[in-house]
Amino acid sequence: MRLHDTSDVMASSLAVLADALAIFGGFLLATWMRFDSGWIPLFHDSPPARLYFVYGWGAVIATLTLLFLFRNLDLYVRPQHGVFPNYIPRLVRAVFLGMLLTTAIAFAVRTNPPYSRLMVVLACGIVLVLVLIERALLFHTEIRLARLSTHLNRVLIVGTNDVAAHLRR
Repeated sequence: MRLHDTSDVMASSLAVLADALAIFGGFLLATWMRFDSGWIPLFHDSPPARLYFVYGWGAVIATLTLLFLFRNLDLYVRPQHGVFPNYIPRLVRAVFLGMLLTTAIAFAVRTNPPYSRLMVVLACGIVLVLVLIERALLFHTEIRLARLSTHLNRVLIVGTNDVAAHLRR
């Protein structure tokens, strides 16, 4: 059904956008927590120069990497069936694989000073929590909208025999 396909595409697009915001926001929140919040003591005199520029570009690369991985692990396939707890292991695996790949990329690129390992660990936890929360909200919203939508099947009946007359009723 065209309406059903359109809603599936919209739900998948919304999931991609929400994942991108959760991942990017998680990295920037971890950067703020590590360097600007004062909750974690700095081992050096001051945070690196152009802190949010460098870590912002790292967050963009991490966001693209995780979205690519989510897509390859079929996390954007619609319609969704079942209950949300069945999706949690797949989401956790995808986030940890993506963070492992992102960490490898981050430490392969030489910056002065190098990326904070503690910030990467913080980002992993924050991104995981944010992705789980936004996916739970999207899942329950999709299920609620699917229950409220009208289910309509359109059938073309070719022929005029008794079966066609019976199907028409």
